[in-house]
Amino acid sequence: MEVWDIYNDRREKTGKTHIRGENMQEGDFHSVVHVWIMNDKGELLIQQRQPWKTGWANMWDCAAAGSALAGENSEIAAIRETKEELGIDLQVERCEVLFTIKFSRGFDDHLLVRQNIDIESLSLQYEEVANAKWATMEEIFELVESGEFIPYSILKSLFEIIQSKISLKKATPKDALELFELQKKVFTPLYEKYEDHETSPVLQTFERFTERLGTGDYFKIYQDDLLAGSVHVYKKFPGVMRLHMINILEDFQGKGIAQKVMSRLETMYPEASSWELDTILEEKRNCYLYEKMGYILTVDRWKVNDKMTLVHYVKNSDLKRMKAL
Repeated sequence: MEVWDIYNDRREKTGKTHIRGENMQEGDFHSVVHVWIMNDKGELLIQQRQPWKTGWANMWDCAAAGSALAGENSEIAAIRETKEELGIDLQVERCEVLFTIKFSRGFDDHLLVRQNIDIESLSLQYEEVANAKWATMEEIFELVESGEFIPYSILKSLFEIIQSKISLKKATPKDALELFELQKKVFTPLYEKYEDHETSPVLQTFERFTERLGTGDYFKIYQDDLLAGSVHVYKKFPGVMRLHMINILEDFQGKGIAQKVMSRLETMYPEASSWELDTILEEKRNCYLYEKMGYILTVDRWKVNDKMTLVHYVKNSDLKRMKAL
């Protein structure tokens, strides 16, 4: 018997649980995971569903998928499902959430794990899986065209995210010092330019930084496996996400990374109906970027000193979403 945690439409636990197979009440949601595994050749591990499976019988699918059990987060659910269906021990440190789909009855997290696996070592769950193999993205599209792979509407977007070479890895406490130094490096030129002795992150203590690290979600931004920056987001109110800070190192600026990261974040939190951020009015390039991304300048502003004014932006329309199948 599978028992699921129940969430509301803002992905907040309600304290209720649901038994799989019973009818869910209107307005109840549960958590689902789809696991995509990629090797160093850029191939994806796919599995073929057994012919007696209900829904998409005999068709090819991602490496593993299923509902999170009560008490599980997405990563734990992904580890369990992959172990059950393929006998694989996922290297969770290589795992990242690509995006989340909000559908009529739940939140579906699509996770990518970069891991080399010997096909001969797989232990397929007979009740679920008939076969498994590595396939290129082109081969998967061919299987979709021939009616042999589940025709996910998100496949093109999923492959574009993977091919962008930009990864968002959730930070842990052991990353605190590295990210603290990165923040100071990014903001030092602004601190020297505006002489902001009140709000500059350059003056933030390490203790305060570690507190922030535990609030919301802090990600390390990689491009081609090189650390390019960091981004911090958190839920301000139900349905309202705050883009607190995005730091891009100088060597990676001007490459469109911040824009891609912001779009990606919107797909990761479909429960949010609004995003907001603060920035420096005098930094016209940053203001242009946010306005290009659909953020609207509000009347709220705070004059820090004669050189610098902070302004408030909000985005509550045209949010990037991944559509369910």
